[in-house]
Parts: sequence; C-alpha cells; structure tokens
Amino acid sequence: MLKRMLNRRVIRFLAPAILAAICVLPAAAGVIEEIIAQVNDHAVVLSEYKRSLDAIRQELSQEARGLDLEAKYNDKAKDALRDLIDSQLLVQQAADLGMNADADVVKRLDAIRIQMKLPSMEALEEAVGKQGMNYEDFKQNLRENILTQQVINREVGSRVQVTPQEIATFYEQHKKDLERPEGVHIQEILILTDGKKPEELPALQAKAEEALKQAKAGGDFGELAKKYSDDATAANAGDAGFFERGNMAPEIEAIAYALKKGQVSDIIKTKYGLLILKLLEHTQAGVPPQAEAETMIHERIYYQKIQPALREYLTKMRQESYIVIKPGYTDSGAAPSQQAASQKP
Repeated sequence: MLKRMLNRRVIRFLAPAILAAICVLPAAAGVIEEIIAQVNDHAVVLSEYKRSLDAIRQELSQEARGLDLEAKYNDKAKDALRDLIDSQLLVQQAADLGMNADADVVKRLDAIRIQMKLPSMEALEEAVGKQGMNYEDFKQNLRENILTQQVINREVGSRVQVTPQEIATFYEQHKKDLERPEGVHIQEILILTDGKKPEELPALQAKAEEALKQAKAGGDFGELAKKYSDDATAANAGDAGFFERGNMAPEIEAIAYALKKGQVSDIIKTKYGLLILKLLEHTQAGVPPQAEAETMIHERIYYQKIQPALREYLTKMRQESYIVIKPGYTDSGAAPSQQAASQKP
C-alpha cells in the first residue's frame, strides 16, 4: 500500500504531461504504442485494449451470431477498459502483499503442454510463437491472471461467508432448478489406436494393460490419466464430465452405468482406441437431497456475494490509486464525475 501511495505522488506530477501529448511509448521493433490510461506507474496501451476487445468478440462468437452477437459484444465491450484497469490494480496489490506466482506459472504451463500433447516446454514455446504470441508475454499474462486470483481469494473471498441457513433457504426456493436427469460422472484413460499401424498395436495394448493394472491396484487415476491417456481430458486428470443417460455410445454406456462409485472398468475396445473408465458419481433423476447439493449451492451463493464484494474492494483501491484516462475512452468503473472528465477533449 505504501509503495502505491508513493507512486501516486510521483505520477501526479508526471502523468498529465505524459498524457497531454497523446502519450506514446516505444515498443519492440520501433512500433509506437499509444497510452490510453495510466494506472499508478503502469500504462495501459491501445494494442492491449484492442486485444481485449478481440478476445471478447471471439469468446462470444462461439455462442452468438449476427445482431445477437453485436448486442452481447457491445454490452461486454463497454467494461473492457475497466477490467484492464481492475486487473492491473490487483496485480499491483499482489506486489504490495509480497505474493509470488512463479511455481503456479510453471504448473499452469505444464498443464497447457499436456493438454496440447507437446513433448517439452520448448515445444510449447514454439507452439505459442506459431500463434503469433511472444512467449514471455504469454507467461506474463498467466502470471498476472494467477496473481489476480490470489488477491481476490485472500482479500475478498476469505471474507465472504455462506451460512447453513442460506444454503437451506436456497435449496427450498430452487428445488425445481436443482432437478437433474440420471447420469454418470466419469474419469477416463484413452490409448489411441485409430490410424496406428498394425505393428504398433501390441505396444499400445501393453500400455493400456499397465495403466489398468496400476488403476486396479489403487493408483491415483488422475495421475495415471496424465501419464498414459492420449485424450485432451488428460490435462484435467482424465475428468470427462457428466453424461446423461443416452448421451454415450451404447456399448460404453452399458459398462459405465454398471460400475459402482469409485470402481474402474476393464479395457474397453472402441473404434478410437482402448478406453478405461472410473465412475466418480452415478446420479439418479429428480431433485437431489440437500446434502448432495450443498457444494453446488454454496458455490452459487458465494459467486453471487463475491461480485459486489469485489467491486467494493476495487472501488476502495481506485480511491487510493492514481488513474488517468485519455479523452475519448471510457472507464465504466470510474465515478460519474471522473467518467465525465475523461470525455472532455
């Protein structure tokens, strides 16, 4: 906090002069970056803002089209600059609190590498480069996301309480919403054989048998999935999710629904490969007992509470920080008087 307050004093003297002349920063290879906001000693540049807008459109385009897409995009885009500023405030707070995310960054990068089926971190760096991204920037974005979440969990989430009475009330008021179909939640290990040469199949069979042997002996199924599975679910410890009855291939469904909770199947030969299943949960159709729904209800109430709590926390941080917005850009998180000032040429 003291560091941020000292930064405020320095920036109050420097920032107006910097922003007055369109504020540009030199970037790599002679590219000029236009500053659109100053957050204490950090500059938010136009290219960063545009990338944020592009990410919003790309995310929404997966679920909306045409006018619906434009309406949803405009609704989210108005908060893009606010979210960049909020994120930077949280990253600066992490530094003030002495937080470190280096170990978590390594774990996250390795999880991404596993999900992409890459043999090494060097291969991941190459893959990131092929997507047009700088690897160091990619890692920095991961680091900032992790630090942001750490601050939220420590400074806001730890103060959000969900009482048993709130859970009970929610359960009684939302029973219809909690009604669920019959289904199974499974983990999987898939050894791909589709497209493999005949001479490769014995080794793949042996690989599947070794994975099954360890799973049946009580080995950690999630770790075995990360080690042996060729499916994208390996990065998520083999968690394949929840399947309603009728949504799986009949031959696989018959085996999955016959398993007991925690039981591991034998090797199932499919057209894609050799499959091993573990049943995590078999839910029956209807409204679950409150005890079964408590975790999900807790998460819903927690999420409802943490949003206004986080906004209150960020509002206080903004009051303790120095933020300048270039005219023509809108920070929807600013006080009305500050928003009006930012619109002046």
